[in-house]
Amino acid sequence: MKFNAQCILSLVLLGIFGGVMGYADSIPNGMDVLNTIMKSRGAIQRGYVEVETTYKDVRTPAVHKKWNIWFDGNKMRSEVTRNGNTDVRCLDCYSKQTLFYYTTQSPPSPSDGKMALTFFDGYARPSPSDYIPVPKWFGCTSLTIEASQYQFPLEMYGSKPDKYTKLPKVTSDVVANVDCWKVDYELPGAISYSVWVDKLDQRRVLSTESRFEAEENGKKVLFIDRVDSETENYQDKIWFPVKLVYKRTENGKVTCDAETRIKIHSLNKPLPSDTFSPKGVSFLMPDTPVAWHLDRDRPVAEGELVWNGNEVVAANELLREPTRLRPFNIFLMLLGIALICIGLGMKFWKKDVR
Repeated sequence: MKFNAQCILSLVLLGIFGGVMGYADSIPNGMDVLNTIMKSRGAIQRGYVEVETTYKDVRTPAVHKKWNIWFDGNKMRSEVTRNGNTDVRCLDCYSKQTLFYYTTQSPPSPSDGKMALTFFDGYARPSPSDYIPVPKWFGCTSLTIEASQYQFPLEMYGSKPDKYTKLPKVTSDVVANVDCWKVDYELPGAISYSVWVDKLDQRRVLSTESRFEAEENGKKVLFIDRVDSETENYQDKIWFPVKLVYKRTENGKVTCDAETRIKIHSLNKPLPSDTFSPKGVSFLMPDTPVAWHLDRDRPVAEGELVWNGNEVVAANELLREPTRLRPFNIFLMLLGIALICIGLGMKFWKKDVR
């Protein structure tokens, strides 16, 4: 009996030890988890998504926006609708490293009543409002989509171990009733990061969080930014967020939050050929004046510029162009000819009858 009891105890301890060792072996390497996220999302080369977001800050009124975003490699185009007006921005769309902007908003007075199609140096970043969010990184950072700018440096994900001040550490956790791996790490700047991924598929990012301290009015404030994602497995190939909930707290108090809903039109599928051209903007009319804020590639050396529906030309060149008949005008012309023919036919028929 003594031998049996010892055997049983040994087997129990061995089972516990083996289970712990097996669990420890199953914990992934933190760098591998981050690289999996980078690789899976980085493989999204092109797409078209529709985004609707509401941002609330305790210091300002709520802001509601609707976005349409197209992207293909470095080419980015966004159309943002708010207060009944639509703004379009397009990077690398007319020529490389060029950003163009146009809005349906009425120009300030005094004016001739037309807003200009404006061209900037795309990488000079003329103003923060000209940034275009990169959809493939939605949900991978603890930021709002507007803070995910078109040249987002991915500072949340260090590329090499020597870039970290604290190497990634992986623990087990649960988010929205899903068993997750939680990856904690720190990068220069004393900013701590956490990323939660689905244990069953590490490409699926469920939550991200960043924490840092700053001094405000002589007091230390702990800032925590967090984004929680609801995701969809697009065509059983790509985990992509369809809802993002952002929240910022300062010393535990919520100071701003945002809810974003995303409709996926396409990912990694060809886009129409005129998507990244002014010709693809439905509300940009011919004879729109052009403001050229580039020190290169000017279509003509001097003089006013205008968009003629196909390209930027000199304003006086547009005046010399022959009038192009629109389909409706052609229809009216043909209808008029037909009526004249009918009238003449009736006249000659009456003569024959007589």
